Amino acid sequence: MEAYLKRKNDTLSSGSLSKKPKKEICPHAERCYRKNPHHFKEFEHPHYLLCPSLGTLKCSLQINFMIDIDWLLKQYKARGLSSKPLTILYGDDWPDLDKFIDKFCPHVTYKLMKMKDPFGIHHSKIGIYIYEDESLRVVVSTANLYFEDWNYYNQGLWLSPACPKLSDSHSDKDGESPTGFKKDFLNYLRSYNEPILKPFIDYVRRADFSAVRVCFVASIPGKHTKNEHATHLHTVGDLLSRHCVLPKKTTPQSEGPLSWGVIAQSSSIGNLGKDAAQWFRGSVLRALSSHTSCPMPMSSNASISMVYPSVDNVMTGYYGPESGGCLPYSKATNEKQRWLQDYLYQWKAEAYGRTKAMPHIKSYCRVSPCLTKLAFFLLTSANLSKAAWGGPFNKDGSVYVRSYEAGVLFLPKFFDQEYFEIKNTTANKNGTLFPFMYDLPLTPYRKDDYPWCN
Repeated sequence: MEAYLKRKNDTLSSGSLSKKPKKEICPHAERCYRKNPHHFKEFEHPHYLLCPSLGTLKCSLQINFMIDIDWLLKQYKARGLSSKPLTILYGDDWPDLDKFIDKFCPHVTYKLMKMKDPFGIHHSKIGIYIYEDESLRVVVSTANLYFEDWNYYNQGLWLSPACPKLSDSHSDKDGESPTGFKKDFLNYLRSYNEPILKPFIDYVRRADFSAVRVCFVASIPGKHTKNEHATHLHTVGDLLSRHCVLPKKTTPQSEGPLSWGVIAQSSSIGNLGKDAAQWFRGSVLRALSSHTSCPMPMSSNASISMVYPSVDNVMTGYYGPESGGCLPYSKATNEKQRWLQDYLYQWKAEAYGRTKAMPHIKSYCRVSPCLTKLAFFLLTSANLSKAAWGGPFNKDGSVYVRSYEAGVLFLPKFFDQEYFEIKNTTANKNGTLFPFMYDLPLTPYRKDDYPWCN
């Protein structure tokens, strides 16, 4: 992020759209096996999501926070897609971006989302790719659309299966996912009330999402109630209450729900309040600890841990202090909530060789006491903050949320599994492992550790 902001500031001072030095395209493209970070400084890697093996692209929509239009257009150009219609909806105002697009990019339609709430941001990261046969794919990710996010940091990305066009005889309600993804996704797109989104809403409305097995989770600015599915607190709590199954405690020795720990992991942390009970446990844990036998508990005794890089994690990262460019946690905020230190764990991902690359991914899950199974996994743009998740809960159950956020919730039920397996064991029933990035057991902060702050 710091490199992105530096280019943005350079643009402000020079008065023209700044461009990064041109790099050669990696000869291995999306099949690149290299892990050395210096390789990614030397070579561009074409966007895999534009690979023709996924379909012949007709047009696309990018919904995001930060967009480096020069870098983004290069990804399309590398695939021979420079003339394909592109729509972007973005939240961070790059100087002269509109003038650049108007002058040089007739195929690009754009809209800057100006937030009514001064503390809210347009933070969702979604792509919709429409193909010549009018099928589509949806992408939900944690990455902004600029070079560093796609080359230097750990990110999470969900790519939908191809969703074919429904026949003309079908209604809009047909082609629904078993999870209700289509309805919730359409509600999110419609909430913008933006004319430039109408063609994509029509494509989604006419698409068959029956092969999609994840739930769509969103936050939409405003005050909302549970049934609207418009805040992370409401939607996650409701979905887990209906579909998350945990083992019942039948004997003193057997594992029960409270033996499964909740883990939160994000790239920034907001103002959580004067103590853990105020929002961290009183709202977000209330949602994340929900399950079919205990929906939205008023006061959960479940354990919750927070994975966030320490100063030492960042300083020993690939790029030293620059590794912390994607971790915009305020030191002033941290000083007001030193109680959070009791919940913090280091960023360690040795199993995948990713410890030295800092996490811009945001994820939330519930892990078995044997550390081999997940009861659910949430991948989202939402950092651990009230602005992103909403809250705290009001007396009538409503929640106010400030920012646009989007994620996907994986529940074993919809994958015909009891739990997601994350480690190979003799008891593995699924035959496949769920991709889980960081190491378990977690590594606690040392007494002299301090969370990385900008």
